[in-house]
Amino acid sequence: MIKTNARQLLLVRQIHGSEAEVRYYVRGAAGWRLRGKGLAYIGKNGTGKTSEGDARTPLGELRALGAFGILPDPGCALPYRRIVPGTVACDEEGPLYNRIVQTREGDGINGERMWELHPEYDYGIETDYNAECIYPRGSAIFVHCKGAKSYTGGCIALDKPLMKKILITADKDLLIQVLK
Repeated sequence: MIKTNARQLLLVRQIHGSEAEVRYYVRGAAGWRLRGKGLAYIGKNGTGKTSEGDARTPLGELRALGAFGILPDPGCALPYRRIVPGTVACDEEGPLYNRIVQTREGDGINGERMWELHPEYDYGIETDYNAECIYPRGSAIFVHCKGAKSYTGGCIALDKPLMKKILITADKDLLIQVLK
């Protein structure tokens, strides 16, 4: 087991290409306990993210910043942001790069139109990848629900029941560890 002070651990291990095995652990008085597992999708080009648009999932440790979703808050311990029309994950160079923002028509902010991505963004977790928001290091690296594709643009996609379980039990101490 990975040594960490975290109380929850989402361990993601690449199997092949965009397929990964995921295990979710919670630490209690008796130690680590497996709370869920399954197959996940990662970046179309696997792991090793280095730049915007490379379709790779970053290796290493990520922390949870908050939760979000098109659907109502399922009872998160993390701060929950409701995704509504106009919610964008900004992926263009500028002061809003790598941030989730609420836009209005005509304001010129471009990026991933999150409210259109159902079921992927029914539930999700925003990570601290590229917390410095340096363009073009990469943006919008989330843990979210699976959709129709068997890969992501760099995120980690889980089955909805596991995603919901994580949202209900995880807090700011969630560690996401991505291994090759």
